[in-house]
Amino acid sequence: MTPDARTLIVVADGRRARLLEQPRIGGSLHDRPEWLSGLKEHHEHDGPSHITHPGDARDRAEKAFLRDLAKRLDDLNARHGFDQVILVAPPRALGHLRRGLSTAVARKVIGSDAHERVDATIITLQSVVQAARFADAA
Repeated sequence: MTPDARTLIVVADGRRARLLEQPRIGGSLHDRPEWLSGLKEHHEHDGPSHITHPGDARDRAEKAFLRDLAKRLDDLNARHGFDQVILVAPPRALGHLRRGLSTAVARKVIGSDAHERVDATIITLQSVVQAARFADAA
């Protein structure tokens, strides 16, 4: 493991996301809201109006958002050349996100945390990233 590895940290749920960069392993995290610019938030009412189960609309909106986020990650990876990726999302969103990742990005995923942390502080996320790295090394 090279200490100068650039890591992209993806923190998401089914509606919102945060992208952070860690320029070197063990270094500080930097929020990068500009990397999400233009990413459309999908809403439950964006689908067809004839849906009989409200959960179906919510599920479709979540999948669409996470699919769009995965595409954004592929673009960012192509532009910035990240060495590693860490995913942080609740279990269901984490699964949808993983399925949407390109092969290039999926190969760089070194760890994950299956919790809702979109509103977490940088200090909390720093601990989550460290724990994800440690769990991967174990």
